[in-house]
Amino acid sequence: MIAETGSGGRTPAQTVSRVPQELRDEGKLYFSQAGVYVITGAAVDAAAEDFPDDVLEHAAQSGTLLITNVATSDAISQLRARRGMAAVRRSTLLNYRGCCALCDIADARLLVTSHIARWADRPEARGLLANVICLCRLHDPLFELGYFALSDELAVMWHPTINSRAIRSWAISCAGSFRPPLQQAPSAGFLQEHRTRVGL
Repeated sequence: MIAETGSGGRTPAQTVSRVPQELRDEGKLYFSQAGVYVITGAAVDAAAEDFPDDVLEHAAQSGTLLITNVATSDAISQLRARRGMAAVRRSTLLNYRGCCALCDIADARLLVTSHIARWADRPEARGLLANVICLCRLHDPLFELGYFALSDELAVMWHPTINSRAIRSWAISCAGSFRPPLQQAPSAGFLQEHRTRVGL
């Protein structure tokens, strides 16, 4: 800036300080608690660099977090990707008020970030809150295996041919209606993909 303007002094330093603040106020930049600026709407690849946790969570909440495949030999990128996954988990728990979307289990040790479109099938959707539901460790495998699915309106659809008396009984007594999240609801496209995969 000094070379371009042919001037020195305090003005270029003040401009460098003021312009990012103005861009933040306009919503074009996200300013991290750690003092890092990130362009709003730009993809944040968790494995690419050491982003602060609040940047990863902001990216998860705004739908711009990427969790890419990482070589097992790349320990640093693996660690970064895990931090991205942890950010998705924290954001999911917050989005669902720290409770399973189908029952009253609220013990974080029993809650999982359940992907609607599978991790391996849709790598580009791994960091999207629209592709995750907070489920307990009891509902998660039943959802994954297709014992139930969700309609576009988030109604619980149990598979009509459940052969287990215990699961049928549990489905009636331990699964209520879907509790909508605070902000990001599951995507109808991902829900349709899940229903197609499990045959509901």
